[in-house]
Amino acid sequence: MLDFSLFQQYKGLIFDMDGTVVDTMPCHARAWEMMGEALGYPTKGDVMYAMGGAPVRTIAMATMQKYGIPLELIDEVIRLKREFGIKMILEESTLLPAADVVKYFYGKLPLALGTGSHRAVVDMVLDKHEIRHYFNAVVTADDVDKHKPEPDTFLHCARLMNVEPQHCVVFEDADLGVQAGLSAGMHVFDVRINQLIKG
Repeated sequence: MLDFSLFQQYKGLIFDMDGTVVDTMPCHARAWEMMGEALGYPTKGDVMYAMGGAPVRTIAMATMQKYGIPLELIDEVIRLKREFGIKMILEESTLLPAADVVKYFYGKLPLALGTGSHRAVVDMVLDKHEIRHYFNAVVTADDVDKHKPEPDTFLHCARLMNVEPQHCVVFEDADLGVQAGLSAGMHVFDVRINQLIKG
């Protein structure tokens, strides 16, 4: 159980989605494997875990490079990965402990979601788990030009919440997201180790 009092010092809370609020990462990993199976390549989800927080195209290109998939198949790789991923997320994803923080601070502090996933997938996940209404702002990969580890996603969240970055804390589960939060001048709560990180 997280100690909610840790977060009362902040004026705004920002949450990553995949692997932080919603347990979608195993679904995404299996989708990368299934994409490879469909195209005849032995792909795994390892590249995705190493690049957690990056947009799907960035992860796709790195996965293709590692596993020798011709780059001209990029659109098909992304299409298959999304198709398999969406099906499994709808069937298997569950909420993680950070969702309890979201629910506890709902109506007490501004809350934002800052994710590297694209808007269509984010909408699907939020609707499946009925958590959209908790967030004052939702920033997706479609809303910024520079993605994690750049700070743009979280800075945009802070602007939409009307809270100065130094008064925000970011909840993250990936190294790129932790870097992005610290680069934004925010504190970061790493849900992997349940610890606050201050730059």
